[in-house]
Amino acid sequence: SGCASALAAAVEEGARAGGHELRRISLYDQNYGVKLTASERAAYFETTRPERLASDVRRALTDLSWCDSVVFVYPTWWFNVPAALKGFFDRTFQPGSSTAGAIGAWEFPPTGCDAAGEGASSTGLRPLLTNVKRVAAVSTYGAPQHIAFLAGDNGRNCIATAIRHGAFAPDCTCLWLGLYAIDSTSGQERAAFLARVRETFASGF
Repeated sequence: SGCASALAAAVEEGARAGGHELRRISLYDQNYGVKLTASERAAYFETTRPERLASDVRRALTDLSWCDSVVFVYPTWWFNVPAALKGFFDRTFQPGSSTAGAIGAWEFPPTGCDAAGEGASSTGLRPLLTNVKRVAAVSTYGAPQHIAFLAGDNGRNCIATAIRHGAFAPDCTCLWLGLYAIDSTSGQERAAFLARVRETFASGF
């Protein structure tokens, strides 16, 4: 959406002003495939076959392996992430293998997902993208904050819990910036939120 594009630009401007290097992924501009195909699902756990990963998935995993921080920018619809972002999660956060050196976002512990104490997180998975120490999200909401909270805010839970604990470093922190009830906000309030986003990623992240 236009709001998400403006917010992504604010994140980039702030990060560059703060001296950060970054790589920006735009799912729409880069025509990222967001549908997990039947062949991809069939080869999902064949982690010793690196050719199973499509070129766009491999490129995204390479970018995720390069960075120490990840920022997701998206509009919240029905208290969840848009279909394109969910498709990105499904296709990109695939299993890998630390022993075989196969790129991926996570793997099962040697004795399965119930093997607590074997490097597994609270999700039962062993994260492989442990270079990521910080995750943040910037999102717009049609609902007020208290309604989003009561509705469960599934997008936030997916990123802050499943993605963070399942794929990133055990001590990965999470920052959330939300512009709530956006349809009833004034231009001044939206401009103030953009400024807050820029400042956050320039000095506070």
